[in-house]
Amino acid sequence: MAKPIRATPTLKGIDAVNFIKDVLKEEKNPSKARIALIKEAAAIRFNY
Repeated sequence: MAKPIRATPTLKGIDAVNFIKDVLKEEKNPSKARIALIKEAAAIRFNY
């Protein structure tokens, strides 16, 4: 029998602030690697 998946702990304090900053920075300037991954996934999934 498989073990249940543990919940991810909630971020608090400086970790939460840093996470939000990273997400906002990525929204404004997405990384080239992420864009390439999305394009590759679209090509595979939708033959685009």
